[in-house]
Amino acid sequence: MKTWYNAWPPEVLHSPFDWLLPIKRGNPFSGYPVHGDEAYHPFFIVGSPRSGNTLMRRILYAHPHLHIPPEIFVLGNTVRLFRQYRNMKWRDLVYFILAQYEFAPEFEVFEISLRPLVARLLDAPKSSRNLAFILNSLYRYHAEEKGKKTECKRWGDKTPPNIFRLNTILSVFPDAQFIYMVRDGVDSIVSILEAHIHDDLESSADRWLAGVKAASKFISRHPNICLEVRYENLVQMPVETASTVCEFLGIEHDANLVNSMVNSHEITQQMTDIRTRVNHANVRQPISVNSIGKGRRKLSMAQKLRLQELIGDELERLGYEPATYEYN
Repeated sequence: MKTWYNAWPPEVLHSPFDWLLPIKRGNPFSGYPVHGDEAYHPFFIVGSPRSGNTLMRRILYAHPHLHIPPEIFVLGNTVRLFRQYRNMKWRDLVYFILAQYEFAPEFEVFEISLRPLVARLLDAPKSSRNLAFILNSLYRYHAEEKGKKTECKRWGDKTPPNIFRLNTILSVFPDAQFIYMVRDGVDSIVSILEAHIHDDLESSADRWLAGVKAASKFISRHPNICLEVRYENLVQMPVETASTVCEFLGIEHDANLVNSMVNSHEITQQMTDIRTRVNHANVRQPISVNSIGKGRRKLSMAQKLRLQELIGDELERLGYEPATYEYN
């Protein structure tokens, strides 16, 4: 007769205590924690798509003490899986969590192997064994592999969909900071269409709207750890805006450094994802104000009237002109 115990494949039961795993997995208070007492200080660039997120990453990447790998869309699911399977043995958990990254479609532009990192994590002291430690080690390892082993004081992440995972991120990194990129919804939505993130006006509007609403809700609860950066300010006043971001992050900066950061378009040759993806063509160029108002210039009046129905209230709340406003 099969029981819940001997139904497990023999190769899974490595020790006499492995029969406890099904019971432990049902106990939310057992297993490795998502974070410990370490004070990690990552920052996250988030926002609706096509809102200047990649441009902000480019600027901050040029700071010698900051590092931001290419975007990868696995963080939220990784946290969920860690919580679900955190009763695994540490060795199995390390392999399992790193696999979420190494086998993600976007990981190829990381241009690293995680094998050397595995050995380090397996030897981690028991007091450090948690999800935040794994992720912090992963981001710092990427910085090391990209030549910032000693210089990197803080790491960041630029993945716009994380706008829907802000509370999840904060539960793993209680000392995190968030840079929220916001852009005129009409311009952002037209850019979403051009990038083929969505193929119709309504879906693109829904995507923009969902992002700004999620951010607004989170910022209202955690105003001290969030900085709102307007795309329009970033391209019109790049030096001032970049300085404000550096101050928010508590990272050293001076006039010469900030100027080099905002004029850092040539650094994109070191950033594989930006260098090779069509949707990032503008980020490879000097900062320009040419995209301000492009949405209203490109859409028909019928489309602008439809957008006003869909996002007009949110445009007004954010201080932007109605969708039907005519730019000269």
